[in-house]
Amino acid sequence: MSALLVLLLAASPAPAEKPKLIVLPLSVAGGVEAGIGLALTEAVATEVAAHGFFQVISSKDVQTLLNVERERELMGCADESVSCVSELAGALGARFVLSGSVARLGDAYQLNLQTLDSLKAQPLGRSTLIGRDLGVLREQLRYVVAEATATPLPAPPSRVLQFSLIGVGAAVVVGGALAGLLALSQELALQRELQAGDANPAVLRARGDYQAEVESFIRPVKTVSLVAMVVGAALIITGIVKMPAESQATGPQISFVPSAAGGALVGRF
Repeated sequence: MSALLVLLLAASPAPAEKPKLIVLPLSVAGGVEAGIGLALTEAVATEVAAHGFFQVISSKDVQTLLNVERERELMGCADESVSCVSELAGALGARFVLSGSVARLGDAYQLNLQTLDSLKAQPLGRSTLIGRDLGVLREQLRYVVAEATATPLPAPPSRVLQFSLIGVGAAVVVGGALAGLLALSQELALQRELQAGDANPAVLRARGDYQAEVESFIRPVKTVSLVAMVVGAALIITGIVKMPAESQATGPQISFVPSAAGGALVGRF
């Protein structure tokens, strides 16, 4: 049995090794500080690794393995040309190279990423994101990285908790409103009965009965109704505030493509 198990393990295919990808430091422009570029570079490397499609070699790893400037001189590279990047990737045993830039455009930031296939010497994917601040860039980074590396987009964030809070809050508000209507209805009935007693005192009950009904039913139900509507409104507001922002367009995306027969509408509906 043990010999058969050894043979089965030997015959089983080894797991495919992930392709290597180098994340080069992002260049900065438009007054963006170098520290921001380094922080975004590390964030990009982390996102690429988290996607699980590549074995990531970060910029720090590159600097540890070799001095980039010295390597360029040895390879005769004087610029950031595709051939030089391909040779650098080959020297590190990596097929893919992710590079990019971050720039400031007025009050907004623009992040550009692209991945080069050094084996074919052509881009694998490109992505551009413009955000009002660095927080937006960081929140949307996983989608930008997925597009730039031509890998599947990550699943959208779950909204189960948010919709649950909104649904429960709405139910509590409705319940509180119904309880309030019941208390008001009972209070109006008492008022009508007291008004009828002005013309016919015989229909009136003892004053203590009316006071007891107000104290034991109408007033507590009004309090419960008010508290329920406040709590329900708070739950609804919490669900709305915690709702993740739309990171990808969900509406129809349509384009007109000319063809020999005239043209066609293509896109997502």
